Amino acid sequence: MLQYQFESYVRRVDGAMNPHGIPIPCEISDPLWEAGLKRLIVKINGYELRRGLQGSKEKGSHIVVGRDLLTEAGVGTEDKVRVEIAPDPNPEEIEVPDELLLALEQDDPANDRWMSLTPGRKRSIAYHVSSAKREDTRIKRVLDIANKLRTGTLHGD
Repeated sequence: MLQYQFESYVRRVDGAMNPHGIPIPCEISDPLWEAGLKRLIVKINGYELRRGLQGSKEKGSHIVVGRDLLTEAGVGTEDKVRVEIAPDPNPEEIEVPDELLLALEQDDPANDRWMSLTPGRKRSIAYHVSSAKREDTRIKRVLDIANKLRTGTLHGD
């Protein structure tokens, strides 16, 4: 199994929705791209998370990290970090928030549409819901998502 350790820096990623990333040296990212591995288990200063390999072999690769994750890991932009990377043994696994699971259990048309989505799209929706700090905001997002799933009005539909 491919496993790597290296030091890098938290950088701004221009043009990205989430503007923070950790560059991955090409001697590490190239074998990942060549093996077709995009989902990774990443440790940043010992703080573990699941992430996707972003960028490209040609233009450079990075791991996207949000401000909340940086705070939890105790690092900021331009900080030097110790990174460990390994392939995710369960790349299709998605952590779906309880509020979303409950809504999907009660709404068959929304659940049918959910089941037809790609893992990446599901992961994005699950993150959108779980990133809300307040329970009422998570519930509001779930109701909105369930309606969009049911009516086929998700962005990109």
